[in-house]
Amino acid sequence: MIAQEPETQQPPGNGQPITVKVGLFILNLVSLDEVSETFTCTGYMTESWKDPRLAFTPGPGQPRTHYYTKSEVWFPLLQIDNSAAPRTLSSYLMVASADGTVHYVEKFVVRASSSLKLRAFPFDSQDLEIYVHPFTGQVNRIELEVDPKSTGISSASYTPLPLWQTNRITYRSVSGELSGEQGGIEASSHVVFGIHVKRNSEYYTFRIFLPLALMVAVSWGVLWIPIDDLNSQLLVSVTTVLTLVAFSVALSNILPPVAYVTFYDAFFLLCFLFILLTIAEALIVHGTHRRANHASAMRIRRVTRPLLPILFVVSSLILAIRFVFV
Repeated sequence: MIAQEPETQQPPGNGQPITVKVGLFILNLVSLDEVSETFTCTGYMTESWKDPRLAFTPGPGQPRTHYYTKSEVWFPLLQIDNSAAPRTLSSYLMVASADGTVHYVEKFVVRASSSLKLRAFPFDSQDLEIYVHPFTGQVNRIELEVDPKSTGISSASYTPLPLWQTNRITYRSVSGELSGEQGGIEASSHVVFGIHVKRNSEYYTFRIFLPLALMVAVSWGVLWIPIDDLNSQLLVSVTTVLTLVAFSVALSNILPPVAYVTFYDAFFLLCFLFILLTIAEALIVHGTHRRANHASAMRIRRVTRPLLPILFVVSSLILAIRFVFV
């Protein structure tokens, strides 16, 4: 004879959808891996719903709440669909009030996948999203809503990552399929939480962009070398090119490997291009000088001395507008 499941462990509502309010409070953003596009965080997930079967009338001097374990009552099974590994549960608490309202809270650790938009790197910001929806078997019985009161992010000093600012947490409730593509996960509703983070760009500004700009400025030194001294001009320019290449190789391990061009990629190519333009200018001016046209060579040099820096600044601003501000 098969034992029957206790009534309190069966879903309430007589087959009607059960409204469950979900909240997410982030305690610590542990890591953000740009290579695998995953992040790890710890926090509290809260769930609240009403089960009339657990209602009671407290007597004089009796507690107005009852505590339960998961084996004693029915509770909604929720999962984080974009988790890269099963979330780890360290502790939980389930308490029911006199009217049958049940409050459940768990402390968890999860490593989740999130699509990063790194086009503006390193002046980018990200929304690290967490998708919560009912587990298989309860999909059509549960309607999820966001609980704003229990949703937020800690302001403790250990919460953000060293190179990221943790600003706020956003949320939205979505009905229908979790994915609009064919074969998407069916769910009557699900909620999406987004942890908004912004990269601290000062590190990259002083460690990458400023040295690159200074390398380009060093290459402009050939514009003040006598036009008949081609060896010195090429020595400065070629040395700057080699330094730029070595600098790029040294930075390869801290840059995100993405299939599209980022702001850093575009700025590096711009610096490389202007150093090559400086070499081309030196060759053109020296060639003009060798053809016994010293005055024409000097006119070209007087134009390129202010023109190259101005073009570099303007081109850099155009790249910033194109990649960062658009």
